[in-house]
Amino acid sequence: MQRLHFQLIIFSLLIFSSCGNDQNKTTEATQEIQQVEFIFGKNNHTAPVENSAVAQITAQWGAYLDFADDIPKVNQSTIDGLRVLSNRLVVSSDSLYRFIPDTLNTRPISSRLMVLQTRIKLLHQELGFDRLDSIKVEEHISEINDAHSNFITQMNEKFIKDGINQEQKDVEDREIEKRKRDSIFKAELRDNNKN
Repeated sequence: MQRLHFQLIIFSLLIFSSCGNDQNKTTEATQEIQQVEFIFGKNNHTAPVENSAVAQITAQWGAYLDFADDIPKVNQSTIDGLRVLSNRLVVSSDSLYRFIPDTLNTRPISSRLMVLQTRIKLLHQELGFDRLDSIKVEEHISEINDAHSNFITQMNEKFIKDGINQEQKDVEDREIEKRKRDSIFKAELRDNNKN
């Protein structure tokens, strides 16, 4: 009888110890899954290049320098990295919008900046939820990439249009000057012919 009790105790200890091992394995597997970091964003996204006139203006725009350093980091970031980055981008995009240089303060540029700012805030909001939807995070990052590209493109186009307008103005001024000279020359010829 004692032998039977002894065998039951050993058998129950084996069962409990094996269950404990399974729990430990399950806990370790869960920790490994939680430690896996997902990388969000495109690894091959490149924004348009700023032309030299835009680069000169943005180099003097203090808020833009920090923003330009942070915005590419949205791609290939982890959730924790995106949370920190989105906080900085929200602050810097607000500052960008409040302090647009006069040269760039046009309706098309400010509207593209507002769209970019909104996309950043939507990502920031999504990252604040307890349960993250990785598909929505990816969508927000893609929208930020598109909005950033549109913003740079609009700044480039503004300076291209300004250059074309200046060239047209120069051509018109030369034409007016030529007409003045021609009319003065004709008037002098008439005066000389009368004499």
